Amino acid sequence: MNKSLFTYCKNNLRLINSGKLKACASLISLVNDYNIGLIDDGFFHFNEKDKQHLVDLVARELNGIRLSDAYPKPQTRNERAHFYRDEKRGTLKVSEDFVLLNSLGPLRINKLVLKGSPLSALGQFICASEIETIEHQQIVLVENLIVMANLNRLNIPDELKEAVWVYRGDVQAFNQTSTAYQFFRRFKLSHQLICFSDLDPSGLQICLTSGASKWLTLSDETQLNIALQGVENEWFKQGKAIHFLNNYASLPVDCERIFLRMKESQTTLKQEHILTHFLQLKVLPLVP
Repeated sequence: MNKSLFTYCKNNLRLINSGKLKACASLISLVNDYNIGLIDDGFFHFNEKDKQHLVDLVARELNGIRLSDAYPKPQTRNERAHFYRDEKRGTLKVSEDFVLLNSLGPLRINKLVLKGSPLSALGQFICASEIETIEHQQIVLVENLIVMANLNRLNIPDELKEAVWVYRGDVQAFNQTSTAYQFFRRFKLSHQLICFSDLDPSGLQICLTSGASKWLTLSDETQLNIALQGVENEWFKQGKAIHFLNNYASLPVDCERIFLRMKESQTTLKQEHILTHFLQLKVLPLVP
């Protein structure tokens, strides 16, 4: 759990065991990321069981920290190893402060030009906290790892040929607190943030909650119905995401149009399909 969500819960939920609060970004995160409480008609509802779930979650994720405590300042393992025999307790995971970045050309970061591998590669793992500037206009958040190694196989518009791509990481469903998400949102005021996800309800939810202002998706939604063998089961596994979209306050026009097409056909597409079939993509606004 990140510091802002912890602080909100500490200030607003610590002293009450159940109730009804007007929904906000932090409460929506509790529902979507951690399955605590529920949102109904614009309000967050929770009970004593949800409160205990929250208490246990904080203790588990933050190494025994209580909601009444101060948010812990994480150390690297090297920092802890200076003083303790147990170098792991209460520290960042080795990979936790790193993000995976890739681009079609050289990466331009911190006024440096980093050349990529001459072989097929996922990109470069770079310490997120050391990145101060990104000399690319667009940053694209990617749902699936396969995209990172196949940027040259994407049928993307010319405006993204110079973009930097960041993998969101192997996070739990709808977890919006990973290092990649925090890194992505850090450049919201200076860069164009774009989300590229699967074409399914879960992918749409990722886009809408990612912090992106743009959406990389099919240039023609009829491509959603390309001929594929086998039974379409994915649509029926995504009840929570479908519920989220059905109850979203003001669904962006393009999201609503494609979501309706999905509902009509009960069809989805993964990024692997988009890659393999070289489906044409375009950038659309994520605004109502």
